[in-house]
Amino acid sequence: MKKVILSISAMLFAGVAFAQNVSDVDQTGALNGALVVQVGSNNSDVDQIGIANIAIVGQVGSGNKSTVYQLGAGNVSTVAQVGANNTSNIAQGIWVGNSATTTQIGVDNGSDVLQVGNFNSATTTQAGWGNDASTVQYGDANFASTTQTGLFNDASTTQAGVLNFAFTDQDGWFNNASTTQAGWFNISSIEQDGIANYASTTQLGILNLSTVSQTGFLNGSVVIQAN
Repeated sequence: MKKVILSISAMLFAGVAFAQNVSDVDQTGALNGALVVQVGSNNSDVDQIGIANIAIVGQVGSGNKSTVYQLGAGNVSTVAQVGANNTSNIAQGIWVGNSATTTQIGVDNGSDVLQVGNFNSATTTQAGWGNDASTVQYGDANFASTTQTGLFNDASTTQAGVLNFAFTDQDGWFNNASTTQAGWFNISSIEQDGIANYASTTQLGILNLSTVSQTGFLNGSVVIQAN
């Protein structure tokens, strides 16, 4: 009997050792939907609690990891990863109609999205190596778009309020951008093209507008708006 148990254990261990893709989907509620497509050696975890949440995950390559957590109703997450060792984390809720789309092409890119509220939208696109993006949204109907192309760019966006808009576009190496918005109807745009540029925008209040465009090397910009 011991030999049989040991043989089964060895078979299970071998199966785990040679497992290529791993997908775990947990759903509680009604009308939730998840689609996971994996090619290569990747890991996906989808957890849905509520009604009519949708998660779509596509992974091609090796070592890519995606986590999607949805709490509420009508939240939508879409993740596409092509390459190696890219990481995407999306958490949505509470409550309704949040949307997050993350696209990663390359190696060692990382993206984190947290949405708490209703009808917030976050889009993250990364192409290259070692780029990092973080988007945090509290409130309703906030919009954030982050695009990174190149190596080791870093971008963070934090929004609290209603109908704030943040756009970040980085092309190059080692650029850093930070956007913080608290209030209503604030608009921020940061565009960086080059190496080691830095931009920080903080908007507090209503109807603030900021545009930053940097091209070259080691440029720095700090914008603070309040009313």
